Amino acid sequence: MMAAAFHDIGKIGTPDRILLKTSPLSDSEWLQMQQHADIGEKIMLSLGLKNAILVGKVIRHHHEHYDGSGYPDGLLGEDIPLPSRIITIVDSYDAMAEKRAYHQARSHEEIMEILHQETGKKHDPCLMSDFCRCIESSPLRKIYA
Repeated sequence: MMAAAFHDIGKIGTPDRILLKTSPLSDSEWLQMQQHADIGEKIMLSLGLKNAILVGKVIRHHHEHYDGSGYPDGLLGEDIPLPSRIITIVDSYDAMAEKRAYHQARSHEEIMEILHQETGKKHDPCLMSDFCRCIESSPLRKIYA
């Protein structure tokens, strides 16, 4: 899906000093980082592509949390678009599996433990169940082991 491929396109509007920072973000830097979801939606809408409204909405909401604590709109549970809830899980896995400026890559086991802890808070419990079944049988997960 196009939204999955472009979910972080709004980070083009985030300064590198924030994106590449190795220490914790300040409150103002965190607010600026959070704007990437809104910026991404606006970029998608500006393209005028077929389904741009739907894709933009999914991009906008990929950081919403199942318990309503996410951003930018604090959506709760199934009010979050289904593709956004899926992207949230996969993006979380990927973010922890890859080395970043601010952390080392984690093992598959460590990632799964964290994802389970976040289930019901950040992640949709039903989708997490499906994700677990898929990732455990996927040959791609070995890349991150």
